[in-house]
Amino acid sequence: MKKTLIIIAVLVAAGAIGAYSLLKTTTANSEAVRIYLPEGSTYPALLDTLRADGIGASTALRLMAKGMKLDERVREGSYVVPPHTSNIALVRKLRNGQQDPIRLTIGKFRLPQDLNTYLGSKLMHNDFNVTIDSFHLVLPDTYEVYWTITPEQFMQRMEREWEAERGKWKEESGNISRCGKELSTFKEVVILASIVEEETNYGPEKPLVASVYLNRLAKGMALQADPTVKYAVGDFSLRRILKSHLTVESPFNTYLHTGLPPAPICLPSKATIHAVLNAPQTDYLYFCASERMDGTHNFATTIGEHNRNAARFHAVLDRRGIKK
Repeated sequence: MKKTLIIIAVLVAAGAIGAYSLLKTTTANSEAVRIYLPEGSTYPALLDTLRADGIGASTALRLMAKGMKLDERVREGSYVVPPHTSNIALVRKLRNGQQDPIRLTIGKFRLPQDLNTYLGSKLMHNDFNVTIDSFHLVLPDTYEVYWTITPEQFMQRMEREWEAERGKWKEESGNISRCGKELSTFKEVVILASIVEEETNYGPEKPLVASVYLNRLAKGMALQADPTVKYAVGDFSLRRILKSHLTVESPFNTYLHTGLPPAPICLPSKATIHAVLNAPQTDYLYFCASERMDGTHNFATTIGEHNRNAARFHAVLDRRGIKK
């Protein structure tokens, strides 16, 4: 009897040691690895992904997966597996769908369709539908989102970001009328900021450029913004606007139509939006790229002064052989 009890104790101890060893097993990856499990992923596909990404699908991991019923349901998502993660921790993470967010960087897109294509390439879903009417709600920035975010959830996130930023704009500008009565909504602020964004990369001049357009709006003058012509033509590489370009019919062509375009011509940065909100009071009605070709501009209050500035700039273009 005593001998039997000893044998049982030894077997229990061996089982405990075996179970402990099983729990101590880790994945094979020596560096952090991010895996992607699309919607509808099967358990065999999960194992193939783990093998292909160097994480491994050891017997210990598969036993745990079955014991914890991971083999019955695989949750889609993107997961980061730290180096030599314990198999039980990995199985628990995947079973519970504990995703790790990705960093989504949105830059100065010019067209909604280009943004939609980008989002579809970075996220699980590929049916994003940001439209010309909702384009202004997307602010360039880097966001942390889950890879599985749906198009509806994405726009809800953008609307929350928009509202939070609009609150800062109100605090900064006090009242939107500070920008002039010509801008009655924050959407219009973004539209004007998109033109300023395309006009110059030189930050210190952005408030001055904004002041020119605000003065033009106040006087009922056409904005005559060259970037809107590029948008209307559909050629953003143009370096020289010709007379033939100015006649292209489009609601975005501010040489043909007064007032603001119906939507942003790009996604302006927050800094440019702030530049519009803080545009100084000036008498400038015109500006032209400087003949120094250094990204700065010459500003003018009269058409005569502007024409002289423009002549110097175009002379440089002619000398350099820039035709378009």
